[in-house]
Amino acid sequence: MQDNAPAHRARISNQYLYENNIPVLHPWHPYSPDLNPIEHLWDLLDRRVRMRQPQPQTLLQLERALHEEWDNIPQQAVQRFIGSMRRRCQAVILSRGHHTRY
Repeated sequence: MQDNAPAHRARISNQYLYENNIPVLHPWHPYSPDLNPIEHLWDLLDRRVRMRQPQPQTLLQLERALHEEWDNIPQQAVQRFIGSMRRRCQAVILSRGHHTRY
């Protein structure tokens, strides 16, 4: 599943998918909401790291902060993202793939 972002349409990306027999869902509306729960976890991780004081100043500090914050994401948050999938999918179906608030 891809969102038609330029990086996903790059020749090298498509070549890799083809050479490794990875099927891709087509067509996929470029402005449809992101239904992959991991994207919401990445966003939560990003916000948690940005809230840290002091902010990481080196790559090593950033790596440590990412690992610490990832380990500290409550399992309830993960379950909430997964649990919202039915509602999200229904909203996308009702909107015929166009971006809406769900």
